[in-house]
Amino acid sequence: MANGLSQRDGAAPDDDGDEQGGGVLVPAVSRTVRVLDTLAQQVGGATLTELAKSCSLAKSTASNLIRTMLTEGLISYDGETRRYNLGPLLVEYGIAAVTRTTPVTEARPYMERLAERTQLACLAIQPMPDGHFTAIAKIESRKDIKITIEIGARFDRTAPLLSRLIAAWDESAAKAARPDGPSREELRAKGFGAVFGEYRPELNVVGFPVFDRDGYPCLVITLLGIGADLTPTDVEELAEYLVVAARAITARSGGQVPADYPGGGADEGAS
Repeated sequence: MANGLSQRDGAAPDDDGDEQGGGVLVPAVSRTVRVLDTLAQQVGGATLTELAKSCSLAKSTASNLIRTMLTEGLISYDGETRRYNLGPLLVEYGIAAVTRTTPVTEARPYMERLAERTQLACLAIQPMPDGHFTAIAKIESRKDIKITIEIGARFDRTAPLLSRLIAAWDESAAKAARPDGPSREELRAKGFGAVFGEYRPELNVVGFPVFDRDGYPCLVITLLGIGADLTPTDVEELAEYLVVAARAITARSGGQVPADYPGGGADEGAS
């Protein structure tokens, strides 16, 4: 990109296509994002007083902002509970955003193959600017007994597998990563990671990163299994495919596979 900037720098192009390294931010937009972020974390919604407090807004400011957001369909209101929640318009925005995210589009065939091969749930999880992670796409488990994680589910920045995988290829994220478990070097050598019972008892997860054009992880593809549905032996049997999938999805979505990522001789279009 121009001036050596990337999406990680947070710069936005102006009408001439140049990058803006600074500029004036619009406070109302920042406040709107804070309200939406608060509601995204509160499944049962929030009252006006709770929103004002959580977003550090004067109650009058919050009231005017929320009234506008309600009119525009960004949030909804329950007259019985007097609580606000995310609005229906955000569903349309969310669907449009996910379908236009190239890595997710390219990842879906590989996710479907993994789910078909293992009968397990497969999720695409995206690291967010504030450090947490959000599930943005999934293929459901075919198992009778399964753990269901909905699209939009949020994971803390210290989530065991996710934080370690991101930190393995992004040193700036290393401080937020869980200090236990495999080292960055071990994860980089394998190209993927797995955890057994760290999220909750009996829940096992294996995942691999997808890289952006600067070689940083922009997506993590994960498989979730309960107990014997996903064992260390199963992970080893999947290892080659996980690496091939990571390289293929990255290449097809215009990303850059790090030079030391394993499987350099593998066919990136392999199925």
